[in-house]
Amino acid sequence: MGLLAWPLPADPVAESALLAGRIIVVDPGHATKNALGAIINPGAQARHGAYERDVALAVGSRMVPLLEARGAKVFMTRTPRNPWRYSAYRLGDNRARAIFANLLHANAYVRLHCDWNKDRNFKGHTTYYFHWASRPLAAEINETMAKALPDHRDNGVHRRSFVSVTARMPTTLVEMGVLSYKPEAKNLADPAFQDTLAKSIADGITNYLVKH
Repeated sequence: MGLLAWPLPADPVAESALLAGRIIVVDPGHATKNALGAIINPGAQARHGAYERDVALAVGSRMVPLLEARGAKVFMTRTPRNPWRYSAYRLGDNRARAIFANLLHANAYVRLHCDWNKDRNFKGHTTYYFHWASRPLAAEINETMAKALPDHRDNGVHRRSFVSVTARMPTTLVEMGVLSYKPEAKNLADPAFQDTLAKSIADGITNYLVKH
């Protein structure tokens, strides 16, 4: 435990008011097809194992009820019932996801991904932001993930433009682990590990929104 900066209310009714009135957009990355049905944004894949797009969707789906139980309104850019997005261009679809968050006037926009690297020994989770106002959100999520995953490498918080130049609210991109690192790829495909990821990211979002 010890992941939360805010005290857990003993009363479930009080807990349900923690994020009352807040809007959160969760973006499970990739899974884009064009009009012909061809996958144009597949994401990474573990060798003979999990797809990034499936892991991101599984974790995002687990985050929704956790955040809703705290009073937030949560929207996903794709869902288990509608797992694919459609666009002519990959970059155009990424921009459309950010516009979706803008139109909802979201208080936080969290993009879920898994890393892949030519170096088979590269491992760990990494949190990114672009606009400086997004750094506190990224830092809170990184902290709760590091505490929830003490046996995993924490690669820290970094500023990169690929997070989103379009989003107008605090935005972060979370690389939840590395699919090219075999032990981590196995973890990322494990539902129990996905539960841990979902809770730690949801807790980081909550810490941020309670403070801001």
